[in-house]
Formats: sequence, structure tokens, C-alpha cells
Amino acid sequence: MNLEYTETNAKKRIALGTKFRLAHLIERDWGVWKYALASMWALDCAAVSVSALGMPTGLGRPFDIGAALALNAAGMALAAWIVAVLLALAGADKLPRFTVGGAIYTGVLAYFVLYFSELGWKASLAMATTITLAACGIGLLVGFIVRKGARSRRIAIGTLAVVAGLTVLPTVPSFLSGGSATDMDEAADAGDSGVLEVRALASLPSDPSQPGSYVYRQFTYASGKDKHRAEFGKDAELLSPSVDASAYIEHWPWLRQQFWGFDETALPLNGRVWLPEGDGPYPIMLMVHGNHLMEDFSDEGYGYLGELLASRGIAAVSVDENFVNYSVWSGIPEQDMKLRAWLLLQHVRLLQSYSEESDTPFYGRIDLGQIALLGHSRGGQAAAMAADAQRWFADDPSVPDAASYEIQAIIALAPTDTEVDGERPRLQDVSYLTLQGAKDADLVSFYGDRQYGRVDFSGDDSAFKASLYIEDANHSQFNTTWGRSDNAMPAGLFIRPKHLLPAEEQRRIAQIYVSAFAETVFHRSLEYDALFRDYRAGSAYLPGTRYFNQYENGDFRKLIDFSGEDPIRPSSDVAAEASGLTDWQHANALDRQGEGKADKGVELGWQEEGSYTLVLGPALRESPEEEDLLLFSLANMSRVLEKELLQEEDLEELEALEEALESSLSIEIELEDSSGNSARLPLDLFMVAEPPVETEFTWLPALEPVLAKGKFKDAEEPVYQTYELPLKEFVEENPDFDLSEWERITFHFNEGPGKVMLDSVGLMAG
Repeated sequence: MNLEYTETNAKKRIALGTKFRLAHLIERDWGVWKYALASMWALDCAAVSVSALGMPTGLGRPFDIGAALALNAAGMALAAWIVAVLLALAGADKLPRFTVGGAIYTGVLAYFVLYFSELGWKASLAMATTITLAACGIGLLVGFIVRKGARSRRIAIGTLAVVAGLTVLPTVPSFLSGGSATDMDEAADAGDSGVLEVRALASLPSDPSQPGSYVYRQFTYASGKDKHRAEFGKDAELLSPSVDASAYIEHWPWLRQQFWGFDETALPLNGRVWLPEGDGPYPIMLMVHGNHLMEDFSDEGYGYLGELLASRGIAAVSVDENFVNYSVWSGIPEQDMKLRAWLLLQHVRLLQSYSEESDTPFYGRIDLGQIALLGHSRGGQAAAMAADAQRWFADDPSVPDAASYEIQAIIALAPTDTEVDGERPRLQDVSYLTLQGAKDADLVSFYGDRQYGRVDFSGDDSAFKASLYIEDANHSQFNTTWGRSDNAMPAGLFIRPKHLLPAEEQRRIAQIYVSAFAETVFHRSLEYDALFRDYRAGSAYLPGTRYFNQYENGDFRKLIDFSGEDPIRPSSDVAAEASGLTDWQHANALDRQGEGKADKGVELGWQEEGSYTLVLGPALRESPEEEDLLLFSLANMSRVLEKELLQEEDLEELEALEEALESSLSIEIELEDSSGNSARLPLDLFMVAEPPVETEFTWLPALEPVLAKGKFKDAEEPVYQTYELPLKEFVEENPDFDLSEWERITFHFNEGPGKVMLDSVGLMAG
């Protein structure tokens, strides 16, 4: 009986103790600790507000941020209460239990925000711990100041306001512009790097970014059922049928269906149209966006190109594929690259039917034998895939018959280049243009360069390919709706390259090149040919930054391609010799992430000076004309050499290289005939071999090896520049040099150390 009484009393004591502890759950959280809790709550509010910008629901930013703040308040209160209860039950009576719970919540929240900013778990954990302790410490400091009196209280309140402002401030530019802000003054002050005058440099007679003389009308064709955009809903001028894409989509999430109101069996064909007035028929360009947040619609972002093209007599359509894009809430459809290309072909088929229907604006006014496809990001790859449709869609009866239309040109703005079913597109006798920014923080490597290498010609010199690498351009600013940042929040807080071109200048580059390309391909105009061969021809109109361009046309006769393994035999019927070189090997050109571009060149390195000679065999000694051009592509690899010297700890060579990194290469080209007569000219006479482009992607350079699993660790990518050397210049330099007997091409490298990659040596008509 006594034992039972004792057990009963013990249980009562435990119950009373537990009740007491729970009743006094937050008694230690008053005083200075409430300021610590408030400081951490302010940090949490900033964190969830930033995160909400990268997780749109489609209901608008005020709703997204408001919902995030409400959930944060509830989450922090619940988490802090649970921890406080557990600490109370554990007998931790002397701890500020609710504050400890709030600190744990803040630390976990900060960790996940940083982790999804692609910082990696180690850096995220370290930074989350530091930030949480700092926020708690600031709150405690303010609390101590407040207790000192009214004057100190005002100081404390001001301090809290400043801290809150500093934590929330990074979200403001993004809230207003849709992306993280970059210093516009820095971008403006980047300035023009200058254009060196060289011999016989052509210039454009007019600015291709200026509107033409055609009047045009703008309208949309659509399903008429769009839940989010009236122009694709009740305001659509033409109704379009839906298409069944179930053969290319394995799963269409329920949330995606709720958002759009349809599934994979009924995808809409929506397009924004800019159509010139008049009889036509007009060439037509279909433009397609890439992968962006699904709820932040992308198709409107190419209106600046559509308007310009239509004013120049080219019909343009911006294709809506937003429903294929990524969503935080419903992911992205599998095989989306194939689906994007397939949808482009469905729009071609739809336009075919419209052009044959007398009650549509397209009737008799578009020329489906003159089609260009323009794509941005994944859209750039989709455009190339659609032009090589037989590789993926040969057995699909839903795509239009290949003989019923002709895709003459592809334009790729910062495109992807991923394998689809083990294949990548190859283009034959299709003109190709690609543009890439060196400060592209989404696709950091120049993938358009790979596709450039997979464009071949069968001798038709009306087709050509060109590339342009732009030092201060990024990924997003080619689209007017994507904002200034290439990365969604919260990653956009950390990934912020400096000295970006202002958005309007980057888009003017796109206008100049897209318009000139369309005029050249569709209207057979030679007015802008010089722009693609040498970007300096457009220096009067192009914004001030550095550019690198490549060019070939169907007339190009390649002499050496360096495809073999033996450096002494770089190509069929060609021998190579070297003198004074520290590096001489055939190698794959590598992108910024160290991946091969499936295009071999020859790497040539030298310490003080060296030379590399190509000896042409009899089969290649066709007599060139004096008006012909000697073409080759050269990439400055000085930054690659710097990394190699760092690994070897060669401090003497590194010191010599530092000066070379900031200046152009000193190279001379010598041509020699079979009798030993030669002519030697400096490459600078034709074009300067610029220093390589180096990019810092974050405002904390120490983060670059960590961010996105090392995506930004390499600050540069060697990029080819095509050089055109008129042969008549060599004949004029030495009249004894017999061009009809030319035999040797020698590259003399001076003022080392240095390193280059050489590729695509050949001839082209001048």
C-alpha cells in the first residue's frame, strides 16, 4: 500500500513539474532574448521573400511573398514551440527555450535557402550557422542597448531598421525587374574597348537594327481557352487546334494540369504574329523561347525582334511553349527537348493550313519555302533539331512532309547542345548564326560553337555560318521578360557578374545580327555580308564591348582540319614542322567546363618565340587567285597556359605571362613558294589577336569553385576568332613570291610565353 502511494506521489510530482514547466515555457525568452528572436524573424522574412521570387505560383508576386511570409510566421512559431516543449520536458529550465527553437528554425531555413542557391552542403551549413549566430547576436546587442534608456532605445530601433533594410534590400531590385540587379553604372562605364584600324576594313552602309519601310499588323492565333492570357484566350484572332503529344510525354503532373487546364493529349498551338501588310508572299521566321519558370511567361520577350523583322518584309511568329517549361511545383516534362522541336514542326504544319485558307490573314502571304527558326537557350537547340527533323521524327506522320516546306536558316541565341536519343543535330546547306555572352551565368559554355562545327555545305556559297561571342552579354537579356539575372532567386543573390551590358544594348546586338542575317538569307542582300565575316564592319552601330566571330560559307575550301592524331601529319597531303615550341599537339577544343566540342585543333605553345609550318602536298597546291582569302581560326589560350604554370609552380614563367595576359598576341604569317621566295606580314595588320575574355560570375570570388558543383570555376573559355588574310597583300609585300607555286604557311609566334589553338585553315573567294 505504501509502495502504491509512493508511486502515485511520484507521478503527481512529475505531472505537476511538467505542468509547471509548460506553464512557464517562455519565461526565459523575455528581456534581451525577445530582440534576438525578432532579429532572426526579420532574417527569416527576408529569406522566404527572396525564395518566393524564385518559386512563382502564377498568382502574382504580392500573393507569393505574402503567402511565404504567412507560412514563415506559422512555421517559426510552430518550430520554436515544439523545441521549447522538448527542452522544457528535458528540464532545460535555464535556457531561453523559445529563442533556441527560433534559432534552430532560422538555421535550418537559411541552410536550405543557401543549398538551393547551389552553394553545396558544406558552404551552406557554414554560412547558415554564421548568419544565424550573427542575427541572434545583433538582436542581443540591440536588446542590451534598449535597456539602457530612451535615447539608446531610439538608437536600437534605428539599428534594427538598418539591419532589416540590409537584409531585405537585395530582394527589391529583383521584385521590380524580375531578376537580381547589377550596377548599371558599372555596365555603362565598361566602355568601348576600341576598334583598331586595319587595311581594307569594310563597314556597313546602314544600321540593320533600324526599322524598314513595311507596315505590319500584330495579332495572335491560339486555342482561345488560355486561363492566364487574354491574347491566347478570348482575344485571339485565329483559333488553332490542339495537338496530342502523348507519344513524347510520359507524365503530366496534376498540378500542371490544374494550372493550364489541359494535359499532354491537348497541347495548344499559340503564337504571336507580326505580319507585313501587302500581297507577299513573305519569308517567315518562327521564334521560340527556352526553359524559364513556367509561371513567368516567355513568349512575349521577342517582340522587339518580331517588330523589326516585319518592318523589313519578313513575317515573324513568337511560339508559345511555356507549358513545357520548368515549374518548382510540377517539375518539367521528360524528353522536353524533343517535345520543343516537335511543337515547332506542328506550328509549321498549322501555318501551312492557314496559308491555304482564304479567310485567314496568312492566305497567300507567307512563303513556306523560306523559313527561318530562331531559338533561345533550349529553343536554340530545338530549332536545330527541327531543321534536322528526319533524325528524330522520320516515323511520325503528324509532322509536315519534308518536301512541303524548307528551313533555310537557324538562329540560336545562347543555345543548349544536349544529346537526345544519343544524337545531336547536323545541318546541311542551312545557314546558321549563333550568339553567346561570355557572362552567361546559365549556360556558361559556348554550346553554339559545337553546333557551328556540325554545319556543313556542299559547295553552295549562298549558305553560310557565323558565330559571335560577346564579352559583356549574359543569357537572359536576349528576352525582354526574363529580367537582368540569369538565375532565379535565391541563387541570383550570389551569381551576379559585373559590367553587364545594359539590356537595351544587348538586345540591339541581337537586332543588328538577326536583321542582317534575315536580309542576307531571305533577300539575298550582300549589304551586310561583311558583318558576319568581321564584326568590326558594324562598329559604328554595335555597343562598346569586345567581340569574337567565326565565319565560313559554302565556298570555303578547307586545306587542314587537324582531325588526325599525328601532329606531323595534321591532314591528308599536309606535313607540319615546328621550331621553338613548348607545346605541339592535336587536341579537342574544350569549353569552360572542360568538355570537348568534338572539334580538334592544334595546340601551339611557346616560351619566348617559336614557329609552326604547314607544308602543302601536291594535291593541295591548286593555284589560288590573288583575290582569294587565306582563312584560319585561332583561339588565345593564355589563361589555360596560366593554369598549367600554376600547377607546375613555374613562377618565372608566370611573371612573364602576367604582362602577356593583358595584351594581344604578337604573330606573323609567312607564305613561301617552292623556290624559297616568301612574304611575311604581321597578323595585327589584318586583325589583332585579342587577350582572352575572363569572367567573374559572383561578387564573392571564393564561392566560384563551390557554386553549382564547380560550374563557374573556370573564368574563361578559349574562343575562336576567324582571320581573313587577302593573298594579294602577300604578293604586294614581295613581288618575287609566286602565288601559283605556294607551298608553305608559317605562323611565327613572338614575345612569349603564349599558347593558341589553330583550326580550319583554308581558302575562300574574296
